[in-house]
Amino acid sequence: MQKKGLTTNEINQRIQENKVNGESKKLSKSTINIIKENIFTYFNLLNVILFIFVFTTGKYQNAMFMGAVITNALIGMIQEIRAKKLLDQIRILTTTKVNAYRDDAWIEISVDEIVQDDVLGLQAGIQVPIDGVITEGSLEINESLLTGESDTVYKKAGDVVYSGTIVLSGDAEVSVTKVGHDRQSEKIMEGAKISGFQKSALQKDLQKLIKIVSVLIVPVALILVGMQMGVKGVGYSAIVLNTSAAIIGMIPEGLVVLTSVALAVSTMRLLKLKALVQELYSVEGLARVDVVCLDKTGTLTQGDMQVDHIEIVSDISELNLHAYMHAYLEMEKHPNPTAKAMLEYFKSDTKIQVDDFQPFVSERKYTSASLHDIGTLYVGAFEFIFNKEDAIYQTYHDTISQGELRTIAIALEKEENRKELLGLVYIRDVMRPNVNETLDYLSKQGVTIKVISGDYSKTVSSIARKAGVLNADKYIDLSAGEIDYNQVVEEYTVFGRVLPKQKKELLTALQRKHVVAMVGDGVNDVPALRQADVSIAMLAGSSAAKDISDIVLLENDFNVVPSIVCEGRRVINNISRASSMYLVKTLFSFFLTIYVALFQTVYPFVPVHLTMISAICVGIPTVFLQLEPSFERLKGRFLVDAFLRALPSAITVVLVVVFTKFYRTTMDLSLQNANAILVFVTGVIYLYTLYRIYQPTTKYRLMIVLIMSFLFVITYYFTQGILGISFSLELLPVTLLTTVIGVAIVSLLGFFTDKAFKINSCNLK
Repeated sequence: MQKKGLTTNEINQRIQENKVNGESKKLSKSTINIIKENIFTYFNLLNVILFIFVFTTGKYQNAMFMGAVITNALIGMIQEIRAKKLLDQIRILTTTKVNAYRDDAWIEISVDEIVQDDVLGLQAGIQVPIDGVITEGSLEINESLLTGESDTVYKKAGDVVYSGTIVLSGDAEVSVTKVGHDRQSEKIMEGAKISGFQKSALQKDLQKLIKIVSVLIVPVALILVGMQMGVKGVGYSAIVLNTSAAIIGMIPEGLVVLTSVALAVSTMRLLKLKALVQELYSVEGLARVDVVCLDKTGTLTQGDMQVDHIEIVSDISELNLHAYMHAYLEMEKHPNPTAKAMLEYFKSDTKIQVDDFQPFVSERKYTSASLHDIGTLYVGAFEFIFNKEDAIYQTYHDTISQGELRTIAIALEKEENRKELLGLVYIRDVMRPNVNETLDYLSKQGVTIKVISGDYSKTVSSIARKAGVLNADKYIDLSAGEIDYNQVVEEYTVFGRVLPKQKKELLTALQRKHVVAMVGDGVNDVPALRQADVSIAMLAGSSAAKDISDIVLLENDFNVVPSIVCEGRRVINNISRASSMYLVKTLFSFFLTIYVALFQTVYPFVPVHLTMISAICVGIPTVFLQLEPSFERLKGRFLVDAFLRALPSAITVVLVVVFTKFYRTTMDLSLQNANAILVFVTGVIYLYTLYRIYQPTTKYRLMIVLIMSFLFVITYYFTQGILGISFSLELLPVTLLTTVIGVAIVSLLGFFTDKAFKINSCNLK
């Protein structure tokens, strides 16, 4: 007898030789990588260099900005490590398992434990984790992730299967030939597994911002030093401090950290909702989603199938029908919920030999079994078993729907191309509790529901209507003729008899005008899940669906989807608002650099000024305001809109600088007096910007603004020596007047920019 499987000693030997598959799912970053990414950054390097230069001036209070840098790095590391630990703990639930034959027995192992020469059992729903050769059995495989072709490929003993492909049906034993990095398809598979929100405006804009600032900082620093060296009476200390302030102002490191922390915290929040985020930036996709596509089974319904009743339409006896069905159903080694329901119903002691068996595949929507000396039994969708030209089709097609009951046809073919309808099986699927409230809430949040199912369109429409799907009576059968996908996605709500490749086409058409989330659990949902902007799978679904999805619902509960969508909107909307606050400093620092270069003057701020203003008026309040609910769908361009909202305040700060310099010269004020006006007015402009951006005003937001205003005034008054300012009552009238005018200018410019560029994403409820 040929040897089958490996022994423990052989497995250990292959582990020592590093012939192990390793983790195939998307991994969270290692702790070491998280620490490195938060410490060894380009911006941190710049801050360290600036810190050294500032320290040489002896004005140590201006080196306080390093405290903020260190705090940012620590917060980023702590939050990301916390999120990583939670994710690693919960991922155990979603790790793909396979059956392996070891030590003369079948055992279940995770895909990362597979070693070369293992013998695996593969069934429908598995995304193949290795390269191997079929030694026994057969499989129908979708190799589209590998080849781009959507046609089903039949694999028998001796044929090669590749990692990343998906088993549609069948059952086979496979000898592993390649694991880990030796797999021919690894690069393709890894690219295919990460669906995510590929067009992440947040991710791309942050990278773009970092590149722009990184390129500008060095030449800007050299220009500032050169210009200020030509200013009379400006020594080494002033040049270093003023140049450092300009560079610190241009670096938006707080924004980068805030984004990383907000997304990490969001993954932890979603875990509390029993949703595992496998692709971090898919959270942004959630914020933009306005269409959710879902299957009927497992989402609107619980997926617990029961046979309601059968209708015999031929002269076959009920006893024989039970015997035929029992013989076929016993061939289903891994029955789906429908097959399980029928197996429970069709009992028989009669033994019938099955000569050939073709398991169910979504592309053909039926299964067949050759019953010895009887004929070929077909079980599945009526429209796919019978041709439209058949008389039986004309007789029964319009009568098979029983409202929300799903209909399965049973046919027997004794002579080639002559099928006889034996009976109809009516399946009941229990509705999910509270699904009406869930769909109603999504509708009120501006999310359109589309139901895409392989079942009979009238049945799906009936269930969708009962679940409360708006316009559920607008349904279409996609098995009928040519389809204009761009037209039907706008015209219809319910899509029946949909093939897997058609699901993908429907989503592609929807994505031309919408941001689309797909909720699915079956292997037939995989093409659509890959296509979706955000893909959501059930924990109880196929391993392929879970592997490919951005988010996995850990309790198989569709009713948490509204909370997940709202969490995505909350975190991204709040990041968008906070971004505007951080970019005020970046913008006015850039404008002031141009001003200094053109007029050969000194930079008006020193590092300690910006450290105090940024901490009290930006850093602290935006952290607390990240907790705010904000459930409007995100629209527009992330970075462009953030810059435009910051622009009025940045321009106003520059105008205040120009006025302060003019007033100092005219009134012969000391530098400390002039800086007292500048710092106070700049701080108030920031606080007003905070109030303006976080609209509409709520009690919580107003409380944050008032607390920060009080903290700013107290800090300003009691740290004048540290700030290098000197405020006196004589300066009060001009300071207040400048403040009022500054606030008015921000309001006026803000009104025009909002209208001109149609910026409304800051006015979220």
